[in-house]
Amino acid sequence: MGAGKILVLIGALLTLVSTFFLTFGATLFPGVFASGLGFVFNIPNILSEAAGYATLMGEEVMIVYILTIVYLVFIISGILQLVGLASRVVAIIGSILPIAVGILIILIYSGILDMIQYTVLFWRTPIVDGILPFDLPVGVVSLGTYTLLAGGILGFVGGILGTKDY
Repeated sequence: MGAGKILVLIGALLTLVSTFFLTFGATLFPGVFASGLGFVFNIPNILSEAAGYATLMGEEVMIVYILTIVYLVFIISGILQLVGLASRVVAIIGSILPIAVGILIILIYSGILDMIQYTVLFWRTPIVDGILPFDLPVGVVSLGTYTLLAGGILGFVGGILGTKDY
C-alpha cells in the first residue's frame, strides 16, 4: 500500500470518528454540544421545523435548507475519503469539506467569526451522557474539531500524493 493510500485511509478514519463519536464544541447552553451525530439526529426536526430553525438563526428558511444540504455532504465526507482510496480526485474532494468545517468551527468558537447561529443544526444533548458523543474540551473547541481538521489534511495530502500502488 502506497503512502498516499495510507494517509487517505487514516484521514478517512479520523474524519469518521470525529464526525460521529466526538463533539466539535459546547454550545451556548449547558449540556448541549455540537456534533455530526447531533446533526444526523436533528435532520427530521430540521426538515419538519425549518421555519423555527430559521427564526432561531435569524435567517430565511431557504438558508436552513441550503445549510442542511451542505452539512449532509459534510457528514458523508469521511465515506467519500474512503471511496477516495480508489480515486485520488474523490479523496481530495472528500477532504476539502472537513478542512473547511474544522477551520470555520475554530474561527467561530474563538470569536473571530460571529456566526455561531449557523452551528445550531449540530446542537443536541448527548445520546449517552459523557460517552456518545464524547466531549473533551481543548481550548475554545473540543478534540473532535482538531481531529476533524487533521483527518481532512491527511486525506488531502494523501490524495495529492496519489492512491496508486506502485
